[in-house]
Amino acid sequence: MRQIRADPSYLDDPEIASYLSNLGHKLIANSDETRAEQSFEFFAIQDSTINAFALPGGFMGFNSGLIIAAQSESELAAVMAHEIAHVTQKHLARMIAGQKFDMIKSIATLAVAIIAARSNPQASQAILVASQASAIQSKLDFTRKHEKEADRIGLSILLDAGFEPQGMPAFFERLQRAGRFHENGAPSYLRTHPITYERIADIQNRIRGMPYRQVPDSIDFLLVRAKLRAMQGKPHDAVVQFKSRLDEKRYTNEAVERYGYIQALLRDKKNSQANNELAHLYQILQSDSSHSNSD
Repeated sequence: MRQIRADPSYLDDPEIASYLSNLGHKLIANSDETRAEQSFEFFAIQDSTINAFALPGGFMGFNSGLIIAAQSESELAAVMAHEIAHVTQKHLARMIAGQKFDMIKSIATLAVAIIAARSNPQASQAILVASQASAIQSKLDFTRKHEKEADRIGLSILLDAGFEPQGMPAFFERLQRAGRFHENGAPSYLRTHPITYERIADIQNRIRGMPYRQVPDSIDFLLVRAKLRAMQGKPHDAVVQFKSRLDEKRYTNEAVERYGYIQALLRDKKNSQANNELAHLYQILQSDSSHSNSD
C-alpha cells in the first residue's frame, strides 16, 4: 500500500477519498455480515478501465472508470458490497493459506503491477510487470464458489444499507454485454471477477418478490462522478465535452454538470473562466434554494 500511495495514479483527493470511505462505512455499519474487528480502507485509482480489487488487510481500490460507469449510486454500492464480502468471508486469506508462503509476495507484486503497468505503459519494464501480473492474476482469481458467496453476502449488505437491490444485477449485466460485444476490450472487472448468466440469474431470483425500492443518488455521488469525468483525457477535451453538454442541455442536474465544467477549466488552467462559472453556479444554487423554500 505504501508503493500504491506513492504512485501518480493513486488519487490522493480528499473529496473522492472521503466519499468512497463514507459509502463503504455506510455499507459496513448497517450490515450484520461485517465483523467489528475488520478494518477497511477505500481508495481510488486514476484509470479509465472498469475494475475494482480487494487486497489483504481490507484495502479496496476502485478505478475511476468503474465509478464513472456506475449509472446509479446503488450500482457502485453493489460492487463495493461484493468486494467487502470477499474480505469478510476471508476469501483472500483462504487462497493464501492454500498456497506456498511466496504467494504473499506475489500478491504484493500484483498490487504494484495493477498501477505500475498503467502509469508508464510505453516502458519495456511496465510491459514486463504487466505480463508478470497476468500470470499472478491467474492464481488469484476468485473461484465460482467464492463469487456466488460474495454475491449473496454482498446483496445482503446492500439491502441492509438501504440501497436498491437491482443495482447489483443491473451493473453486472451491463459489464457482461460490454464483454460480449467488445471481446478484446472487455472490462477488466470481468477478468478478475468472471460474471456468468447463472450468477446474474441467481441474484435476480433472490430479489424477486421484494418490494420496489427507488433510492435517489446522493449529491456526493453525482459530484464525485463529475469530478472524475473532468479528470479524464486531455484537459482541453474535457472542457469541450462539458461545454457541449451544457450548451445542448444534455444533463440531469445542471449544478453538477457546471461543477464538472469548473473542474475541467481549472485543470486546463483557465482560472478566470472557472471563476465566472463558479459565480454562475452560486446563482443556480441560490435560485434552487429559493424555490425549495417557497415550496
